[in-house]
Amino acid sequence: MFGQTTEYSGVVKIKGDKHPLPGVSVMIKGTKIGTQTDFDGYFKINVPDSLNTLSFLYVGIKPLDYKLNEKKFLEIFLKEDCTVCFLDHQQIAIYAQSGVIGNPLGGQLDFSFPAFFRDLTLKTGFGYQTNFNENRFLSAFINLEHLFVDCGFSIDINSSVRNFNYDNNIDSNVLSLESSINLRGIQIITGFSNVDFFELDKNKVIKSNGVLVGIGTWIGPPFYASVKAKTSIFKNLSEYQVEIKRTYKQLSSFIRYNKIGGFNELSLGIGYEFTYYLKKREK
Repeated sequence: MFGQTTEYSGVVKIKGDKHPLPGVSVMIKGTKIGTQTDFDGYFKINVPDSLNTLSFLYVGIKPLDYKLNEKKFLEIFLKEDCTVCFLDHQQIAIYAQSGVIGNPLGGQLDFSFPAFFRDLTLKTGFGYQTNFNENRFLSAFINLEHLFVDCGFSIDINSSVRNFNYDNNIDSNVLSLESSINLRGIQIITGFSNVDFFELDKNKVIKSNGVLVGIGTWIGPPFYASVKAKTSIFKNLSEYQVEIKRTYKQLSSFIRYNKIGGFNELSLGIGYEFTYYLKKREK
């Protein structure tokens, strides 16, 4: 019904990348006529002579309207859509947790504030485990997250404290301040820590500052989990922290391992996350 048509073909690529992009929707603008790029990123489409614009659509890519001209073979370059939407504002998480080695009962409460400048938000949390006797494991954190956000890149500033008392033999307090650089699924962690450590049976007393380094990543299907490992290196002492966390809908679970000197603890936790709403946000 459009009269005569002209055949156009071409290849679609991401700008700055030489590799073709398969599965891109190629539509004649103003109609429902379209096709998709094949496995090698190529397409072919007949366009009525009365129309002159193709629309290229792909998830995570900025839509592009391309005005046709005399060229019959098109090389199309698309840009990544750098719009970032964070879903971790205004959340409360409540966990029941257990230390397998020495602190069997405990819990944790996490709280995130509304975004107060663009995506910037403040998060805080407090956890406590005990055997109701001589063992105690206390942890707390305050994080300034999404400090800088760009396409595939963000920076967080985190602070934390970990206090251990184990078997009337080990007493430790560690303060940490760290930056977290998140680059396309890889998290690079750097900072420093301060420790006040006492181990009675070894007559070991250490007060020291040290470097903190770590790395994290996201594991996709079928696990859908985040993995993070950090170490603080002090004079004659090291601290190790490992966390694996998985969230499905509003249920969250984690495994954490902490070690410093003769203290070891493997913690298991399961919790529920929910979002609170302010009147301003509801509107």
